[in-house]
Amino acid sequence: MLLKGKNVIITGAGRGIGKEIAKACAKEGANIGLTARTMEELNATKKEIEDLGINVKVVTKIADITKFQQVMEAFMTFQDELGLINSVIANAGYSRMWTTHEFINEKFAEILNVNVLGVFYTFKAAYPYLKKDNKNDKARFIITGSEAYPNAPSKLTAYVASKYAVVGMQKAMATEYKRENITFNMVLPTQVDTRALRGKKAGDGNKPEHVLNPWDLNDYYLFLLSENANRIDNGLIFTYDFNEAKKVLTEAPSGKKENWEVFKDYFREKAPKSYDNVKKYGKLVDFIISRS
Repeated sequence: MLLKGKNVIITGAGRGIGKEIAKACAKEGANIGLTARTMEELNATKKEIEDLGINVKVVTKIADITKFQQVMEAFMTFQDELGLINSVIANAGYSRMWTTHEFINEKFAEILNVNVLGVFYTFKAAYPYLKKDNKNDKARFIITGSEAYPNAPSKLTAYVASKYAVVGMQKAMATEYKRENITFNMVLPTQVDTRALRGKKAGDGNKPEHVLNPWDLNDYYLFLLSENANRIDNGLIFTYDFNEAKKVLTEAPSGKKENWEVFKDYFREKAPKSYDNVKKYGKLVDFIISRS
């Protein structure tokens, strides 16, 4: 098991990406701390984990990610119940779509509060409880970003602003805490079948073909949480490029896809632009190959 005995905390864990990450981490042996605004959703995630029949501990605590006192109390609970924290996934997010000049002021602020202030509060609350004593097994802080950085789709001004902001935050924090055995990395998905994208239709089985399932992201988070990524810091994992790598892998001759070393030249020939974006993450491609 990749994460046996590790303690992993996930915000926005009531549904979508957060729920799938939580289940994936539990399958790899991690104890899980779940937080979101709705206890009903947290209990549903907890039950799905318990139904897996895996001997891990699952702790739930409701918190509004934009209220620091609640976030701090959640992390105090996680530390009390689980012990020191190995990894945190700042996954909570919010988005709405309007033409910029018609954007409701309060909604613009709410999006920034959830997506930017929420990441700041999550790190600040987690910091005292992170396990930072081993340079060979560093604490992990992982942010769920978006292809909105750098693509900047229209009518999503607040969301785009928030996703640009967290890229800058990550860079600053990676520099600031470089000597404290904490790594900061981000997964930047293309469109995912969640309520943020498709509302109540999410998960109905009728998503457009180009839209990812939430569980399609699991390998990226598991890799960043694992010992394979101990030296990766301030990484931006763009899922589009790795999806291109997966497509090329399915088409590659058997002798060209055993591992990154034998695959990379073939990949460079077939998808040079994606190769340039992926080449420094060869270990992640190896990880994907090993789990395919």
